[in-house]
Amino acid sequence: MSSSKPCPAASSSGDLPVYALYEVLLRIPAKDLCRLRAVCPSWRALTSDPFFIAAHMCRHHTAPPLLAIAYRDDGEVNGVAISDLLGNVVKRFPNNGYEIVLVNESGDAVHRLTSKGDIIRVKGMNKWRCQIQSCAIGQVSSTREYKALRVSRIGDRQACEIITVDDMNNGSWRRKQDPPSRICSGRKMRWVVVHGMV
Repeated sequence: MSSSKPCPAASSSGDLPVYALYEVLLRIPAKDLCRLRAVCPSWRALTSDPFFIAAHMCRHHTAPPLLAIAYRDDGEVNGVAISDLLGNVVKRFPNNGYEIVLVNESGDAVHRLTSKGDIIRVKGMNKWRCQIQSCAIGQVSSTREYKALRVSRIGDRQACEIITVDDMNNGSWRRKQDPPSRICSGRKMRWVVVHGMV
């Protein structure tokens, strides 16, 4: 039996003892478990219990999120690299001319893969009608969180935004103070200086 105790409200579950039901439900993936919450009030109480939720998350810990990063090397080869948060490249997809990426005037991104015919629209991607100039990702040593920074050009000024990358996939870009002077960006930029540190 698991170290966590099931809540007392889940005691009327029919022929199956509460501890057995608890162990069975712990093994079910979260997506399917959400459907089973509607079976009866006692199952809903059990699956809503904070101890059950914590035990379920421990058993079904998902892999860390992956990042899709556009790249261009010195040989002018470009594409998309799929990377984990440690910077290890899992897979590279060189641009072979079959991917088409369009951004229309309203700022919605449309990405079409001609091999499958898929069309993906991302609403509100470009709410300020800006051009993204630079992106970087790093880990905050004190919190161990991964954060991404993007610098965009809006007219004649630059804007900085940050997003925290986590397993919950609920982050959103947060506007930060604009840089006091223009940040140089480009394909040849390989380093940056912040507060005198390279």
